[in-house]
Amino acid sequence: MFKKKNIVLKIFLHLRPKDIPKTIIKMKLKTIFAVAASVVALASCGQKVKPVSEQLVGQWTGTDSITVTVVDSTGNQVAQELVAPIDLEYFADSTFTAAIKVNDSTIINVGGVATIAEDVVTFTGSMQCVEPMDLSGSMTFVVEPEALNVTFTAVNAAANTTHSGKANLTRKAAPVQQ
Repeated sequence: MFKKKNIVLKIFLHLRPKDIPKTIIKMKLKTIFAVAASVVALASCGQKVKPVSEQLVGQWTGTDSITVTVVDSTGNQVAQELVAPIDLEYFADSTFTAAIKVNDSTIINVGGVATIAEDVVTFTGSMQCVEPMDLSGSMTFVVEPEALNVTFTAVNAAANTTHSGKANLTRKAAPVQQ
């Protein structure tokens, strides 16, 4: 029986009978490697995670907890805390704008440019209060549930004023098109 199989393999593979077992072993190894390569290829076909720079793009809304610290003429620090709604829009060119609604008549406009290094997002810009303030801070994108946490400090050295804030934002729902 084995001789008959060897003759069949010899005809199809054009090999000498003594080389047939070596060829079968090589074929088995090639099959194992092919299966392993297929498994790796399938495993890499999962969803690709977007870079942070793309995940930030869009409109965000939430609340901003702000501490306003003013140094008065006697050198004493006076702090006032407030919580205000904030709307932020992050653009594909790494710029952003935001509006912090302190009350019905007072809206603070914020704008800046983000620098992204891997998952770390820092930014600089300005906060338009009574006088412009220099702004710096960081953003952290949270995947599940999708959120954006923003921490910032705005300083006006001439007015001895500092605004420190922490905003927790969620992505705005896409507008319904009719």
